Amino acid sequence: MQIERIKFERTGGFAGIRLAAEINVNELPDDEKTEIIEMFEKANFEELSEKIAGRMPVPDEFVYYIEVESGQQEHKIRAGESALPSDMEPLLRTLETITKRQMRNK
Repeated sequence: MQIERIKFERTGGFAGIRLAAEINVNELPDDEKTEIIEMFEKANFEELSEKIAGRMPVPDEFVYYIEVESGQQEHKIRAGESALPSDMEPLLRTLETITKRQMRNK
């Protein structure tokens, strides 16, 4: 999977704190870049539907929006955390860490 840019947003939760970042993958350290690409591949991100709905809404859950740009293609998803496949969890935590780092450095 060739990834150039990731738009990441996490909203909701008990406190309602929004995290958002636009991540230029080519500006990440090589090891982190490789790790993220592997996580997207392992989660079969390109196969996920644009909107992933759970069985029932969960109060105060996080809602994620992820958009991946690769060359002329893009793929995006929006889903509550309870609706996402469990193999997405490591990827979400990594994207949250990078987003928080970017927010601190602004």
